[in-house]
Amino acid sequence: MANKAGLKAMIMNRIADVIFILGIILIILTFKTSNLIIVFNLINFVQFDLYNFLGFNFNIISLISFFLFVGGVGKSAQLLLHT
Repeated sequence: MANKAGLKAMIMNRIADVIFILGIILIILTFKTSNLIIVFNLINFVQFDLYNFLGFNFNIISLISFFLFVGGVGKSAQLLLHT
């Protein structure tokens, strides 16, 4: 039983890792840096177009926020991403 629980936890962590990395990649592609101080200063000056993701239109900041949030929730095994 403990082996199955450990396997589930490892799989959920890997899924959360991928989602979190997608958020970081979007930050780097949008702002050309991963330095959060620069990102927070540039956020008012970047034009955000709408992007279609899974049939819904989002601006890039919403996508970045979603990926970082879901990645963090999955890594800490919080509600909806715990097994």
